[in-house]
Amino acid sequence: MARIRIEYPEANTLHTQTLELRITDLNYGNHLAHDTLISLIHEARAKMFIAHGHKEIDIEGVGIVVADLAISYRAEVFYPDTLTIEIATDELSRKGGDLIYRVTKASDGGLVALAKTGIVFFDYQERVAVNVPEAFKQMVAQAGSGNS
Repeated sequence: MARIRIEYPEANTLHTQTLELRITDLNYGNHLAHDTLISLIHEARAKMFIAHGHKEIDIEGVGIVVADLAISYRAEVFYPDTLTIEIATDELSRKGGDLIYRVTKASDGGLVALAKTGIVFFDYQERVAVNVPEAFKQMVAQAGSGNS
C-alpha cells in the first residue's frame, strides 16, 4: 500500500499555535481521535489568519474553501498532552495553494502528524473561486523573509 508523503517546507512557516488536548478529544483507544486532529488544525489555521489581521471568511473580502485534505499520522498523543501546530505554505497557484501542518508534542517535540489542506480562495457572495488576495501573498512573502 502506498503511503501519503507530506514534506514540511521549513522556510515557509506562517504561524505556530499551541493547543491543549481536552478529555473529549480522545477516542475509544484513549488517544487523540482522527476527527479531532482535523478540528485542531482548523483551529490553528483560523488563529493564523487572525494573527495576521484577517479571518478565514474575510481576507480582503473573500474567504477560503478547503479543497482537499491529507494526514500522515506518526505517533499517539494522550490527554493532557499539549500540541504545537506549525503552518507553512507550499505550491501557491493563481487561486489557492497548500497549507502544510506539522503537529508535534509540546513536551518533547516528537512528531505526531503531518497534514496538508489544499485551499482555494472563494467569493462567497458570487459563489466563485477568485485569485489569491494580495494580503495572503504578503503573509507568504513575510514568512519567506523570516519575519513571521
